[in-house]
Amino acid sequence: MMTIRFTQLKVRTVVEALTYITGVLCVVAVSGHIPFIYPLVLFAGMGLSVYLDLKKVSIPRWVLTAVSVAVILYFLIGIDVQDLIGQIMEALFVLLAIKFLERREVRDFMQIYALALFVLAGLGLMTLGMAFVAYLLVFFFLLSLSLIFLTFYSQDPEMELTNSTVRTIIARCLWIPLLAIPLSAAMFVILPRTSYPILTFLNRPDKARAGFTDNVRLGQVSDIQEDERIIFRATMDRIDETSLYWRGITLNHFDGVSWRGTRRGVYAPARTRVPVGKMISQTIYLEPYDNSSLFALDKPLHVELRRARKNDDLTFTMPGFIERRVRYTALSALSNVIPEENIALKTHLQLPPDLSPRVISLAKGLAVRGDRNATVKRVLDHLASDRYGYSLKDLPVSKSPLETFLFDSPRGNCEYFASAMAVLLRVNDIPSRLVGGYHGGYYNEMGGYYLVPQKNAHVWVEVHIPGRGWVRFDPTPAGAALSAVSGRGGLLKLQMFLDTINYYWYGIVLTYNLERQISITRTIVSGLKRPSSFSFSPLMKKTAQYLALSAAVIGLVLLAWFFSTSMKRREMAVLDRFLKRLEARGYEKHPSEGLEEFLRRVGDDDLRTICLEFAREFERIYYGDVRFTADDLRRLDRLADKIDDVERRAENRMADPTPGR
Repeated sequence: MMTIRFTQLKVRTVVEALTYITGVLCVVAVSGHIPFIYPLVLFAGMGLSVYLDLKKVSIPRWVLTAVSVAVILYFLIGIDVQDLIGQIMEALFVLLAIKFLERREVRDFMQIYALALFVLAGLGLMTLGMAFVAYLLVFFFLLSLSLIFLTFYSQDPEMELTNSTVRTIIARCLWIPLLAIPLSAAMFVILPRTSYPILTFLNRPDKARAGFTDNVRLGQVSDIQEDERIIFRATMDRIDETSLYWRGITLNHFDGVSWRGTRRGVYAPARTRVPVGKMISQTIYLEPYDNSSLFALDKPLHVELRRARKNDDLTFTMPGFIERRVRYTALSALSNVIPEENIALKTHLQLPPDLSPRVISLAKGLAVRGDRNATVKRVLDHLASDRYGYSLKDLPVSKSPLETFLFDSPRGNCEYFASAMAVLLRVNDIPSRLVGGYHGGYYNEMGGYYLVPQKNAHVWVEVHIPGRGWVRFDPTPAGAALSAVSGRGGLLKLQMFLDTINYYWYGIVLTYNLERQISITRTIVSGLKRPSSFSFSPLMKKTAQYLALSAAVIGLVLLAWFFSTSMKRREMAVLDRFLKRLEARGYEKHPSEGLEEFLRRVGDDDLRTICLEFAREFERIYYGDVRFTADDLRRLDRLADKIDDVERRAENRMADPTPGR
């Protein structure tokens, strides 16, 4: 007698499991954005819920309702509009925990899913990174699955489903998000974007990154130079590394310990001639940080960003701190000279009144009377001597750090070398200033952009040479801390791959606005009218390439799936061959017949015995919910072959006239 071994699952168990997974997803997604106590409360609520279910104990619903009302009142009383979304999220976590403690019916499951949806929506107001999209997709899939099983649950909570049925439903549910994603992407591109989003007042400001400032204190930059977080990405062609100076600020006033910028005027074309050099266009994606400077390759000529101001020292600034990611385009002339003659000598020769006599004596000793260029060279040579070395550790910090660096502890980072050069030149009446920004960067070949981390923060010197203007000099030992990204081999490639995804997410999705919609539409219309002028930005070209590649991969996967599902499974092909052999001998199975029921109609005893042996072996594996192995299929084929043997024996008996045979 055939034994059927089904593994049964109650639909209540499936719904409960999906609901707990949804709760865990909320904890994982939002942890790190709100105080850890609230995810802990939700975890505790889910754990207590499991315990109560096992003990078959429930808390009266009215008690939990009263607690929920108290929680809402508590948060309403203490609400702070400065962090509205954060407090709403905290309240949602507590309410979710209470909801898990209730004896759950259909409406309670729906309320838990609704609260989880609000939590994910709140996460979108806190951060719109790629992680948010991943969590949203997982939640979308879980919600689709939960609603389907909840439909079964509403009919009969004790209904039992086989493992096979559960797996089939899950596989079918995958199609819902898979079909929704491309449709949502198409709607995202087509639907008009508004320039006045109505929900931005709820957004939590991006966390500003401490680091680059317009007040450089000797020894302070070393903290930045150990920070591997990304400060900006620049889309552009690869250029020579020696030209990778990203200009940000200029610093004119030195008080003996720190440098600061003086008030800058608005750029006046009549005063400063345009630097001459190879023109490079960059698209910069700048992370939020505690300053207003915009960075671009030295020397920046133009920045395309609303409210950006061009200053008379060829720097660009915003009216306030950059508290959100910004995207702008910049045009730079690769040059180490700013042609400017009439400068404020007093500003660029300023020195602290208590400057050490030892520093003054050293500067005078390096001077070449009447030859400014030779003096600059001697100062550079002095700082490049073996006496001085580059270091980020144990920097000379004292009341007179520059004197300590030059005479007692000659190891420092860029700010010490740059400060020493500028001061030694100023003592000799040679105008000079410090320029702050970043140096170097890692070029991501996959995305076609430079990745510049905080650790590449750098200061260098501009010296005013009559007849030439401001000339860039970098006294810091070459090669110091220019590598942008730690890691090697596969790890580095993985880092670059993940950063590329993040880069495209920000460059295409988060910065997609009405202006870009209009620009893309105009480009397409213009290209259709004049195909020869059809062109996209490098980012759009790369995006089109990756989209085409993704579409090809998805197409191949779908094609493979189509062929695999359209082809009969191997065991069914064996069964078909078996039935066709019987059909050729006059035995045809009706669609409504079971296999054994059909075989009992076979008149020949030997043939029926062989066929039943085949059927029982087939059903043993098929209904045993296990896969057919190659040996199983060969054994079934051999059993089917015995049908021919039986027929041959019957023919031989009929052909042999010998009596008794």
